[in-house]
Amino acid sequence: MTREMEEILEAVWIAEESGTPTRERVRALSHGDWSDSLLAEMVAAGLVELPGDVIRMTDTGRCRSAGLIRRKRLGEVLLDRVLNLKGDKAEAIVCEFEHGVIPEVEKSICVLLGHPTECPHGRRIPPGHCCLNHEVDITQRITCVTDLEIGQKIRIAYVRPSSHDMLHKLLNLGLRPGVVIEIHQKRPTFIVRFEGMEVAMDEEVAAHLHGWRWEP
Repeated sequence: MTREMEEILEAVWIAEESGTPTRERVRALSHGDWSDSLLAEMVAAGLVELPGDVIRMTDTGRCRSAGLIRRKRLGEVLLDRVLNLKGDKAEAIVCEFEHGVIPEVEKSICVLLGHPTECPHGRRIPPGHCCLNHEVDITQRITCVTDLEIGQKIRIAYVRPSSHDMLHKLLNLGLRPGVVIEIHQKRPTFIVRFEGMEVAMDEEVAAHLHGWRWEP
């Protein structure tokens, strides 16, 4: 599923909360210039149905949308209540958060925040399994890539860039949440291996990558 499709599903969810998810309403909420052909692809993928001028999510689409909404609103709570980040900067971070955070990070943040039920705007946060099971322990600790030794592996949990340019550079290299990388070299250049490739970078760049030690 493409990012554009995810944004449409998210907009349908929000439109349903305040009324009927008409195409006009969904388009306004998604801030997109998507075409009818994209909606046709979503219908073919079993994500939405199009009764008249309304966009309805299927069970599959609703499940995917719930995950997006949950991550977005958990991110808003984290930035607002813990990191005290607000405004445009926070919005940009939340946008990346909802599309890129893997399930383990989502769960850990939810447990850390005490399973919040509403975002700072008073909108409902869809519950996760950790909420339903009242989980209170975070068993895995996030580690910076630069703290590992040669030969050790880490599954990237999140990328914490110093700028949007740095974020896009790392993502374009394939270094995104969920990818398992192995530390191949630390000096004089930091080199990691993953998916049959080797990527070299400065240690300052590698310091933006965080995750869990990986021992399959």
